[in-house]
Amino acid sequence: MQIRLSTDLDARARAGGAPMTVDELLARFPDVPRDLRDEPVLAEYAAAFGPLLRLATKPSPCMGQGGDAEHHFYTRLVNDLAIYGIGLARRDRTLARLQATLDAYRKQPATFACTLVPPKAPGAKRPGCG
Repeated sequence: MQIRLSTDLDARARAGGAPMTVDELLARFPDVPRDLRDEPVLAEYAAAFGPLLRLATKPSPCMGQGGDAEHHFYTRLVNDLAIYGIGLARRDRTLARLQATLDAYRKQPATFACTLVPPKAPGAKRPGCG
C-alpha cells in the first residue's frame, strides 16, 4: 500500500526539510501539554514524525472513523498527547505509548505511515459533514 499525497500536501510535507523540534510541535498542536517539553522521548518523536505531523489535521467530530490521511496522522500521532493534556491519561503511560510508537516506526520506517491509515474500499465515498 502506498499513500499518495495531493501535490499541495506533498509540497507542505517537503517544505519543512529540517527535523521538527519540540517547540514546533507545541506551536502546531496547542492541545499537547507543555509539561512534556523537556522529555527526551518527545524530542525523538517530533524528529521522527515531523513530516507526518506537519501534515496532520485535527478531524471534525462528524468524520467519525473516516477521514483523509492527514486526519489519521493526527488521530494516531497527536491524540495520546491531547488525552494526557486534558487529564484523562497518566504521564508515564503516555510517554510509554510515544516510545512504543517510535519503536514500531524504527522496525519499518519506510512503510510506517501506511500503518497509520486504514485501507479504503475502492469507490468508497469520502467522509465529511453534510
